[in-house]
Amino acid sequence: MENKNKMNNTTNKETYILDDSIAFELMDLLKAKARHFIQLNEYVYRLFDGQSVVTFTTLENNIQVEMVKG
Repeated sequence: MENKNKMNNTTNKETYILDDSIAFELMDLLKAKARHFIQLNEYVYRLFDGQSVVTFTTLENNIQVEMVKG
Protein backbone atom coordinates (compact mmCIF):
# COMPACT_ATOMS: atom_id res chain seq x y z
CA MET A 1 0.00 0.00 0.00
CA GLU A 2 1.44 3.35 -1.04
CA ASN A 3 1.08 6.41 1.17
CA LYS A 4 0.82 9.68 -0.75
CA ASN A 5 1.75 11.59 2.42
CA LYS A 6 5.18 9.97 2.60
CA MET A 7 7.92 12.60 2.78
CA ASN A 8 11.06 10.52 2.39
CA ASN A 9 12.24 6.95 2.34
CA THR A 10 15.75 5.90 3.14
CA THR A 11 16.81 2.39 3.99
CA ASN A 12 16.04 2.70 7.70
CA LYS A 13 13.86 5.81 8.04
CA GLU A 14 10.34 6.69 6.88
CA THR A 15 8.50 9.93 7.61
CA TYR A 16 4.78 10.59 7.16
CA ILE A 17 2.46 13.53 7.77
CA LEU A 18 -0.89 12.26 9.06
CA ASP A 19 -4.22 13.67 10.17
CA ASP A 20 -4.48 13.90 13.98
CA SER A 21 -7.16 11.22 14.36
CA ILE A 22 -5.27 8.71 12.20
CA ALA A 23 -1.99 9.39 14.00
CA PHE A 24 -3.58 8.89 17.44
CA GLU A 25 -5.15 5.60 16.33
CA LEU A 26 -1.74 4.46 15.06
CA MET A 27 -0.12 5.53 18.33
CA ASP A 28 -2.65 3.50 20.34
CA LEU A 29 -1.99 0.42 18.20
CA LEU A 30 1.78 0.76 18.54
CA LYS A 31 1.60 1.36 22.30
CA ALA A 32 0.26 -2.18 22.72
CA LYS A 33 3.51 -3.73 21.49
CA ALA A 34 5.99 -1.02 22.54
CA ARG A 35 8.56 -1.76 25.23
CA HIS A 36 8.85 1.93 26.06
CA PHE A 37 6.52 4.87 25.56
CA ILE A 38 8.09 8.24 26.34
CA GLN A 39 6.56 11.71 26.24
CA LEU A 40 9.51 14.01 25.51
CA ASN A 41 7.42 17.19 25.83
CA GLU A 42 3.84 18.25 25.09
CA TYR A 43 4.43 17.90 21.32
CA VAL A 44 6.69 14.83 20.95
CA TYR A 45 6.04 11.17 21.85
CA ARG A 46 8.42 8.29 21.19
CA LEU A 47 7.77 4.53 21.17
CA PHE A 48 10.41 1.80 21.09
CA ASP A 49 9.71 -1.90 20.49
CA GLY A 50 13.25 -3.28 20.52
CA GLN A 51 13.69 -3.12 16.75
CA SER A 52 12.38 0.28 15.71
CA VAL A 53 11.67 3.74 17.12
CA VAL A 54 8.55 5.67 16.16
CA THR A 55 8.37 9.39 16.95
CA PHE A 56 5.12 11.37 16.82
CA THR A 57 5.60 15.14 16.56
CA THR A 58 2.64 17.52 16.69
CA LEU A 59 2.74 20.11 13.91
CA GLU A 60 0.38 23.03 13.41
CA ASN A 61 -2.43 21.06 11.70
CA ASN A 62 -1.10 17.49 11.47
CA ILE A 63 1.21 15.01 13.13
CA GLN A 64 4.55 13.93 11.71
CA VAL A 65 5.28 10.25 12.23
CA GLU A 66 8.88 9.14 11.81
CA MET A 67 9.90 5.49 11.96
CA VAL A 68 13.53 4.39 12.21
CA LYS A 69 14.13 0.65 11.87
CA GLY A 70 17.16 -0.80 13.58
